[in-house]
Amino acid sequence: MRWRSLLIGAAALFIAGEARSDTAEEVERALRAIQAAFNKGDAATLKGLMTEDHVSIMTYARISGAAELLKALGDFKFSEYKISELKVRSISKDVALASHQATIKGTYKGKEVPSPVLVTTIWVKHDGKWLESWYQETPMNKQ
Repeated sequence: MRWRSLLIGAAALFIAGEARSDTAEEVERALRAIQAAFNKGDAATLKGLMTEDHVSIMTYARISGAAELLKALGDFKFSEYKISELKVRSISKDVALASHQATIKGTYKGKEVPSPVLVTTIWVKHDGKWLESWYQETPMNKQ
Protein backbone atom coordinates (compact mmCIF):
# COMPACT_ATOMS: atom_id res chain seq x y z
CA MET A 1 0.00 0.00 0.00
CA ARG A 2 2.83 2.38 0.87
CA TRP A 3 4.55 1.81 -2.50
CA ARG A 4 1.29 2.44 -4.29
CA SER A 5 0.91 5.81 -2.50
CA LEU A 6 4.49 6.72 -3.38
CA LEU A 7 3.94 5.82 -7.03
CA ILE A 8 0.73 7.84 -7.19
CA GLY A 9 2.48 10.81 -5.56
CA ALA A 10 5.43 10.56 -7.96
CA ALA A 11 3.08 10.38 -10.94
CA ALA A 12 1.21 13.47 -9.72
CA LEU A 13 4.48 15.40 -9.39
CA PHE A 14 5.56 14.27 -12.87
CA ILE A 15 2.24 15.39 -14.39
CA ALA A 16 2.40 18.72 -12.53
CA GLY A 17 5.95 19.24 -13.81
CA GLU A 18 4.81 18.53 -17.35
CA ALA A 19 1.94 21.00 -17.04
CA ARG A 20 4.33 23.69 -15.81
CA SER A 21 6.70 22.93 -18.69
CA ASP A 22 3.83 23.16 -21.20
CA THR A 23 2.68 26.43 -19.62
CA ALA A 24 6.19 27.88 -19.86
CA GLU A 25 6.48 26.91 -23.53
CA GLU A 26 3.03 28.28 -24.39
CA VAL A 27 3.63 31.56 -22.56
CA GLU A 28 7.06 31.94 -24.17
CA ARG A 29 5.52 31.49 -27.64
CA ALA A 30 2.80 34.04 -26.83
CA LEU A 31 5.36 36.48 -25.39
CA ARG A 32 7.55 36.27 -28.50
CA ALA A 33 4.49 36.60 -30.74
CA ILE A 34 3.19 39.70 -28.97
CA GLN A 35 6.64 41.33 -29.08
CA ALA A 36 7.03 40.57 -32.79
CA ALA A 37 3.57 42.04 -33.47
CA PHE A 38 4.42 45.11 -31.39
CA ASN A 39 7.70 45.64 -33.26
CA LYS A 40 5.86 45.40 -36.61
CA GLY A 41 3.01 47.65 -35.49
CA ASP A 42 0.57 44.78 -36.15
CA ALA A 43 -2.48 46.03 -34.23
CA ALA A 44 -4.75 43.12 -35.19
CA THR A 45 -2.36 40.49 -33.84
CA LEU A 46 -1.67 42.56 -30.72
CA LYS A 47 -5.37 42.90 -29.98
CA GLY A 48 -5.72 39.12 -30.07
CA LEU A 49 -2.84 38.61 -27.62
CA MET A 50 -3.89 41.07 -24.86
CA THR A 51 -6.69 41.30 -22.36
CA GLU A 52 -9.03 44.27 -22.82
CA ASP A 53 -7.92 45.68 -19.46
CA HIS A 54 -4.22 45.31 -20.32
CA VAL A 55 -1.86 47.64 -18.44
CA SER A 56 1.58 48.80 -19.65
CA ILE A 57 3.89 50.64 -17.29
CA MET A 58 7.18 52.09 -18.47
CA THR A 59 9.22 55.02 -17.15
CA TYR A 60 8.22 56.94 -20.28
CA ALA A 61 4.54 55.92 -20.52
CA ARG A 62 1.66 54.38 -18.59
CA ILE A 63 -1.09 52.94 -20.72
CA SER A 64 -4.35 51.45 -19.43
CA GLY A 65 -6.39 49.19 -21.67
CA ALA A 66 -5.71 47.44 -24.93
CA ALA A 67 -7.55 50.15 -26.90
CA GLU A 68 -5.27 52.88 -25.49
CA LEU A 69 -2.14 50.85 -26.30
CA LEU A 70 -3.31 50.19 -29.85
CA LYS A 71 -4.04 53.91 -30.27
CA ALA A 72 -0.49 54.78 -29.08
CA LEU A 73 1.17 52.07 -31.20
CA GLY A 74 2.37 54.59 -33.79
CA ASP A 75 4.28 56.50 -31.09
CA PHE A 76 6.63 53.53 -30.59
CA LYS A 77 9.47 53.07 -33.09
CA PHE A 78 11.60 50.06 -32.18
CA SER A 79 14.33 48.81 -34.48
CA GLU A 80 15.41 46.13 -31.99
CA TYR A 81 14.01 44.37 -28.94
CA LYS A 82 16.22 41.51 -27.76
CA ILE A 83 14.88 39.15 -25.10
CA SER A 84 17.28 37.34 -22.77
CA GLU A 85 17.10 35.39 -19.52
CA LEU A 86 13.41 34.58 -19.98
CA LYS A 87 11.77 32.83 -17.03
CA VAL A 88 8.15 31.75 -16.77
CA ARG A 89 6.53 30.80 -13.48
CA SER A 90 3.10 29.21 -13.28
CA ILE A 91 1.01 30.93 -10.60
CA SER A 92 -2.08 28.80 -11.20
CA LYS A 93 -3.39 26.75 -14.10
CA ASP A 94 -4.64 29.95 -15.78
CA VAL A 95 -2.14 32.59 -14.60
CA ALA A 96 1.59 32.85 -15.30
CA LEU A 97 4.30 35.38 -14.54
CA ALA A 98 7.11 35.91 -17.03
CA SER A 99 10.24 37.96 -16.61
CA HIS A 100 13.13 38.74 -18.90
CA GLN A 101 15.77 41.28 -19.72
CA ALA A 102 15.32 43.35 -22.87
CA THR A 103 17.76 45.39 -24.86
CA ILE A 104 15.77 47.94 -26.81
CA LYS A 105 16.79 50.27 -29.60
CA GLY A 106 14.01 52.69 -30.30
CA THR A 107 11.95 55.68 -29.37
CA TYR A 108 8.61 56.62 -27.88
CA LYS A 109 7.20 59.92 -29.14
CA GLY A 110 10.61 60.68 -30.63
CA LYS A 111 12.59 60.17 -27.41
CA GLU A 112 14.99 57.27 -26.88
CA VAL A 113 13.64 54.59 -24.55
CA PRO A 114 15.71 53.25 -21.63
CA SER A 115 17.78 50.15 -22.26
CA PRO A 116 18.49 47.59 -20.94
CA VAL A 117 15.35 46.95 -18.91
CA LEU A 118 13.90 44.21 -16.73
CA VAL A 119 10.45 43.24 -17.96
CA THR A 120 7.68 41.56 -15.98
CA THR A 121 4.52 40.35 -17.68
CA ILE A 122 1.41 38.66 -16.34
CA TRP A 123 -0.41 36.21 -18.57
CA VAL A 124 -3.92 34.80 -18.17
CA LYS A 125 -5.36 31.85 -20.03
CA HIS A 126 -8.71 32.68 -21.59
CA ASP A 127 -10.58 30.16 -23.76
CA GLY A 128 -7.40 28.08 -24.05
CA LYS A 129 -5.23 30.99 -25.19
CA TRP A 130 -2.58 32.87 -23.20
CA LEU A 131 -3.18 36.64 -23.16
CA GLU A 132 -0.90 39.31 -21.75
CA SER A 133 -2.62 41.26 -19.00
CA TRP A 134 0.27 43.30 -17.57
CA TYR A 135 3.58 44.61 -18.95
CA GLN A 136 6.09 46.53 -16.85
CA GLU A 137 9.61 47.72 -17.66
CA THR A 138 12.18 48.69 -15.04
CA PRO A 139 15.44 50.26 -16.27
CA MET A 140 18.61 48.44 -15.25
CA ASN A 141 21.75 50.14 -14.11
CA LYS A 142 24.32 50.11 -16.91
CA GLN A 143 27.53 48.52 -15.70
